[in-house]
Amino acid sequence: MEVNIYNVKIRFPRLFADPAVFDEPRTIAQRYLTSTRLPQGKSDFIQQLTDDTFPVDDSGKPSVAAGEANYRYLGKTVRSEYMANANITIEYADFGSGLSLQDHKSGWGRGRWGELVFELRDLTHRKLSIELPDISELYKMLVARSELTTLASIDLERIPDTMFLPTASFVQARLEDMALSSGYSIEVYSSGELAAQEKKALERRLSRETGDSSLLVILSQKKARPSE
Repeated sequence: MEVNIYNVKIRFPRLFADPAVFDEPRTIAQRYLTSTRLPQGKSDFIQQLTDDTFPVDDSGKPSVAAGEANYRYLGKTVRSEYMANANITIEYADFGSGLSLQDHKSGWGRGRWGELVFELRDLTHRKLSIELPDISELYKMLVARSELTTLASIDLERIPDTMFLPTASFVQARLEDMALSSGYSIEVYSSGELAAQEKKALERRLSRETGDSSLLVILSQKKARPSE
């Protein structure tokens, strides 16, 4: 599977303590692109590599509060500290959203998110080939077994370390969408994050051991209401 990796640097003349930027930093790219150019239902295809927000000034030093000012938030005028000329770098993966390179550039080039104004300073792009099974086929295989609960594993051993969490999040989100639409419940666990006892119990059901880079997928029947 070929994945497009984007590294974006944006600069805020005034960066306020806006929840859109600071409350869920790992989904900044997904949420921002959803508000601009991302096709409906494709947000799961954008997964972020950077997991926190670290504003820096133009010299690369951590940004500090430069003053206070009023700004609009959720239709109200609030007063907040702000950082002047604050730069944020965001790296994210596009697993097939349908957006072109120009779409990504145009989206970030818009330079506005709610009441926050920013400038696109740099956007770089590279392609990365990863080994990932067809998720639709995997889901069909799970459903075809027709058991009360079905267990399978996905080996991500050859996925680069920086891509493990984005890839795992993408797989989980896609499987959850498929399960919800057909009346199933699905759980996805990273083998390396399970307690030893939990991991052994699941491995007994699989009849084999799993590495820390494996995902364990459990499909259950009739535990989720189909989406309307």
